[in-house]
Amino acid sequence: MDPQHSDLSVDAAIDRFHELLGHDRAAQATQHRLLKHQRDARMTPDGRPLTHMLRPRFMSEAEHAQGCADGALLARAIHRLAAYALRPGEAGELVRRQLALSDEERTLIAMAPPAGDCGSHSRLDGFRAAGRTLFVEYNSHSPAGIISQDLLADAFLDTPVMEAFAREYTVRPVPGLWRVADTLVRAWAAGGSPGGAPLAAIVDWKPKLRWEFDALQAQLRRRGVPTVVCTPDDLHYDAGRGLFTRDADGRPRPVTVVHRRAVLTDLLSRYGHAFTEHPMTRAWASGACVMVNPYTSNLANKKSALGLLTDPRTRCLLPAPEAVAAGALVPWTRLVRPGPTACPGGRVVDLLDFARSRREHLVLKPNDDYGGNGVVCGWLTTDAAWRGALGRALATPHVVQERVPIPTAPYPVLQGGRLRVERSCESTDPFLFGPDATGCISRVSTASLINVSTGGCPVPVFRIAPR
Repeated sequence: MDPQHSDLSVDAAIDRFHELLGHDRAAQATQHRLLKHQRDARMTPDGRPLTHMLRPRFMSEAEHAQGCADGALLARAIHRLAAYALRPGEAGELVRRQLALSDEERTLIAMAPPAGDCGSHSRLDGFRAAGRTLFVEYNSHSPAGIISQDLLADAFLDTPVMEAFAREYTVRPVPGLWRVADTLVRAWAAGGSPGGAPLAAIVDWKPKLRWEFDALQAQLRRRGVPTVVCTPDDLHYDAGRGLFTRDADGRPRPVTVVHRRAVLTDLLSRYGHAFTEHPMTRAWASGACVMVNPYTSNLANKKSALGLLTDPRTRCLLPAPEAVAAGALVPWTRLVRPGPTACPGGRVVDLLDFARSRREHLVLKPNDDYGGNGVVCGWLTTDAAWRGALGRALATPHVVQERVPIPTAPYPVLQGGRLRVERSCESTDPFLFGPDATGCISRVSTASLINVSTGGCPVPVFRIAPR
């Protein structure tokens, strides 16, 4: 299908959906149904609904397939380069330095069990416009949003306007919940089936996205996998018993597969050097449990991992066709360090001088943070503030990244009881299970920094075609 024709078909579908929303208080009924679903599922972070948008993201089959293919290609390339950090030699040390690994991270990497990464899921964050995808971050470590996509899709499918729309268009959601559960069970089997049965623990601090954990726990239990949601402090380990939690009566409950949602930087911040002796770490290193995602997945999660594809010193570690194809999917990215580097176009410049002079075309990000924390968009700040941020970025690892065009799309909301359609920034975020990208999630925001923790709204993705 011609991409331009495909986009025009989606535009017509969006217009039709908005037209249906305007009929007979359909917008009010849709909002009521969506809010009820979110309240019932406790999808109300900080007391507000997870999304207030009245339309999901519509993508043609061709556009969705291309976004997934781009994501899979890029993820494979990043993992191939990041894997050099696990190897001895000059190339391995170059990658370790480019990733800015801490001493604790290097120690954890050295503790990886022989089975390695038995299973993982990940998410790329990017934007798709004019037939081209650009990815600005890779969450290969502890990705959220995949399960929320399923729950929001169910909510939209239960609205009268979607029922009317589905009489004119084929509407296909992009499921992810069952794949997350399947990844955990398959990882346990690939890791040697420790303990003789998959006994799961979803591990995080007090989660803002508790509804995702509840839904995954229920899905695993339906598959006959006993599952507990706990914090890292609830875990215990000894060589004879393995990894376990305790029930309300203090009795041990074995754990053989860990779904680790606790972010490694938070774990290291809390436990420091002692984290190498944490029960979860000891059980993983000994093979007493399988971990999804393992600590080694944090290598590709570093913001500077994208820089491996745009730096001539590391992109040459890939076969040339793969390096060219994957490099076209990411903006120029560099770890903030004094000294020369190749800028976009290949000219060698002093990195700090280049970054100071290109404020309106660059964004500054912490190498290890998440949720939009610490991100400085150069075009939204002053020269003095930008120079100060660059100076502070030398103290803790940061990356500077080329600004990318952010597409907008019309999204309807109810304001004061009236239906309004506003242009919002729109992301395209493929999610992957192992090397396979099976779907996309999307987030929208009136601000250029799209993040749920800073006010962005997730919307489910539906693949559509005229009936």
